[in-house]
Amino acid sequence: MTEDRYARHYLLDWWDQDKLAAASVMVAGAGAIGNEAIKMLALMGIGHILIVDFDRIEISNLSRTVLFRETDVGHSKAEVSAARAQNINPDIEVHYVDGDLEHDVGLGVYRAMDIVLGCLDSIDARLALNRACRRAGVPWIDAGIEATFAEVSFFGSDEGACFECSMSSQMWEQRNQRFSCSGLRSEATERKFPTTATVASIAAGIQVHEALLALHTVSNSTKPGMAFGQKLTLMLRPYRLQVLDMPANAQCLAHERWEPIEVLACGPRELSALDLLERAGLPNGAVELGFDLLTEMRCLQCGRAEPVLRPVEKCPRALTHCPECDTESRRPETLSWLDAASHLARRPLADLGIPEYQVLAIHDGEGRRYFQLSGEYIF
Repeated sequence: MTEDRYARHYLLDWWDQDKLAAASVMVAGAGAIGNEAIKMLALMGIGHILIVDFDRIEISNLSRTVLFRETDVGHSKAEVSAARAQNINPDIEVHYVDGDLEHDVGLGVYRAMDIVLGCLDSIDARLALNRACRRAGVPWIDAGIEATFAEVSFFGSDEGACFECSMSSQMWEQRNQRFSCSGLRSEATERKFPTTATVASIAAGIQVHEALLALHTVSNSTKPGMAFGQKLTLMLRPYRLQVLDMPANAQCLAHERWEPIEVLACGPRELSALDLLERAGLPNGAVELGFDLLTEMRCLQCGRAEPVLRPVEKCPRALTHCPECDTESRRPETLSWLDAASHLARRPLADLGIPEYQVLAIHDGEGRRYFQLSGEYIF
């Protein structure tokens, strides 16, 4: 009898390959940890893998990433890692988003996942991922490394501490340094941390193992390994391992579940805010964009205005420079919601930075209702 690909997995008495084949897992970040996590998920036969990363491959990535080659330098991390994972295991489906996990991935995509793996090197990205997973009701596992230190945290969809609960004042200060007082993105180079392939593979191994346990478990109360709101830290020099319970903050703004959600058959290219209000039967309501939209940059010196239509956090601080009068006098005009009278109410939502599968909230003074848009990719 010929052994199949997963024959050694079947020897584990708790293993269910069919569950894994039906599972959907998002990997946010395709760097050192993400490469290892993607490789392992492919080897394990996870049926549907989605990779999200906006970065490009650099030569320094090659010492810590198994999926990249020298000929890949300059190419999309998400695209290359997806192709290599598909090559590792042709039986699975691997998709990718070459974009930002907050602004280019709709909340409906998160809702379709069984679990999300955070393989990120940015506090801001972790905050965005944490809030999206909380709103979508999907658990996620965060992994981080530095030198000979690894950290893995398990966050639930509803219970236990979340990433934002554990944020220190120093972390908030570090996060806020990325933006100017007007909210535009700083041009400062992010700090690079010393890492090696060994510590990245250990962190990813623990992360993926926890994901496998979660995918095999019906209820978190019966899951072996880490519980929601726990953090595992590992030192390699000297060796030290501990598991900590993170305290939950009852006032945490990230503890927000968006439900019930009505799913629409139209996407952001077909729908405008006005269309959405009409379909919801709330003509006097307001569509919340979920971010501050930079509509234009207006110069205080010469009065010249330039339309932009991008999320503020995706706009560089360099936009404050006015090419007309050569001063740093331009200031942003922003909005975060649209009603029927708004001058952008008839524009397709895609023009305003709304991605496919996004979930939008409509507020009518009495409460909020949630609507998920459709899309053409991934599903």
